[in-house]
Amino acid sequence: MKNSYFLTIFLFTSCVFLNSCVKKNQNQVLSQDLINENLSEVKLNSDDGPLTYHPVNVDKTILEWVGKKTTGAHNGTVKISKGVLGINPNGEIVNGKFKINMEEIQCDDLTGSKKESLETHLKDEDFFNTKEYPEANFTITNIEGGKIIGVLTIKDIAKEINFEYVQKNNLEYTAEIIVNRALFDIKYKSKTFFPELGDHFIHDDFVIKLNPLVISKE
Repeated sequence: MKNSYFLTIFLFTSCVFLNSCVKKNQNQVLSQDLINENLSEVKLNSDDGPLTYHPVNVDKTILEWVGKKTTGAHNGTVKISKGVLGINPNGEIVNGKFKINMEEIQCDDLTGSKKESLETHLKDEDFFNTKEYPEANFTITNIEGGKIIGVLTIKDIAKEINFEYVQKNNLEYTAEIIVNRALFDIKYKSKTFFPELGDHFIHDDFVIKLNPLVISKE
């Protein structure tokens, strides 16, 4: 009976350990997959020492958007489908890469048919054309003076952007990013393309908020 008890404890402990290793290995594979995917141009070390790479917790990360027009604004969310951050020994971001699922863009300030109509419109050719370009990408290439510098790709158009970020703790970061949609050929009711619109336009600048971006450190 005693041997059976110790055997049970041993098997339970082994299962827990193996499950932890599998989860850790999955995170490492995810991180390495993204590191190998167009991250070769960014450094793998910093002045403070070697970097560690951590996958983004896509279930806890909240990526918000806000778009404005002369008569008001709309807001909603979109999902990061995959991401990884390179962190130095001080816990500071050095590089990283993110994939954004544009087909999951949602409007949060409307309901019913109005919500469905706007979401459909955002996905069609007037805006993000998610049928042809289902994914957006962002790659961090440098950090200067507390600002993240990187390349945002929407509709296969790549543009450099920069923004400040705040480290809330060792797992969470927040940021507010202003993006000019005209740079990505999103023309609908844009005065950049249609100056004759007068007051019937939608602002070119829209806001993306990481509120927060959460990483895993298993």
